[in-house]
Amino acid sequence: MARVGLMLYTVRDDCARDLEGVLRAVAALGYEGVEFFDLHGHAPEQVRAWLDELGLSVAGRHAGIDALEGDLPALADELRVLGTDRLALSWIDPPLTLEDARAWVRRIGTIAAHAQELGLRLGFHNHAGELRPLGDGSSLISLLGELPSGLLWLELDLGWIWEAGADPVDLLERYRGRTPLVHVKDFAAHGGTEFCPVGDGAVGYERVLPAAIAAGVEWLVVEQDEIDGAALAAVERSLEAVQRMLAVTA
Repeated sequence: MARVGLMLYTVRDDCARDLEGVLRAVAALGYEGVEFFDLHGHAPEQVRAWLDELGLSVAGRHAGIDALEGDLPALADELRVLGTDRLALSWIDPPLTLEDARAWVRRIGTIAAHAQELGLRLGFHNHAGELRPLGDGSSLISLLGELPSGLLWLELDLGWIWEAGADPVDLLERYRGRTPLVHVKDFAAHGGTEFCPVGDGAVGYERVLPAAIAAGVEWLVVEQDEIDGAALAAVERSLEAVQRMLAVTA
C-alpha cells in the first residue's frame, strides 16, 4: 500500500518560522513522511535527527532549474544525509511551442543524466501548462515520457492534470511504473485556483486514488498551494480524507 506524505510547501510559512515544530506536528497528525523544497537554513544532519526521532521518512525533494543546473552535487550531498535519492524539478515556465518543448526535454535529460552519475533519480513535477497540446498534438509531458523511464520519473500532480482538462486516471495508467510519487491536490472547480483540502473538491479522488494504487505509486503526497486559515488544520483534513479513501480501497 502507498504511504501518505505531505509536501512541506503547503505549510511553508510555518516551516520558515519553526521547521522542527512543523515536523513534530505533521508526525503527530499521522503523516508517514514529507517532501522537502527547502531546509530553511538548517543543516541536513539536524533535520535528519528530527526525522529519525519522529519516525518520518523523506519521500523526496523539490528543486528549481537553477539549483539543478548549478548546485546538483550539493543537493546530492544533502539528500544522502536525509536518506532519499529522489529529486524533482519543481517548476518551469511551460513551453508554448513544440520547438521550446523539445529544448526543455533535452535540457532536462542532460540534468537527469548528471543526477544519475551522482546517485540521484531525477523526476519532473507538472503543473497544468505541461499538459497543453503543442503543434503536433503532443505535450511537454508526453515528450518527457519518451525519455527512458530509468532516466526520468514523473511526479504526476493529479490535481493540476485534472485542472488542465485531462484525466488523472488515464495518465496514471499511461505512465504506470514510473510514477513513484504523485501529488494529491484538490480544486473546488475547474478554471480557477480555488484550492481546497483533499476530498472537499471536484477532482474525484474516490476514483483517482485506487488508480494510483493500481499504478504502483509508492507515495501519495498531499499538497495544497494556498490555504485560507490554519494550514495544519487543512492538511489534517486532507489526511483524514485520504486515509478514509484508502481504507475503502484496501
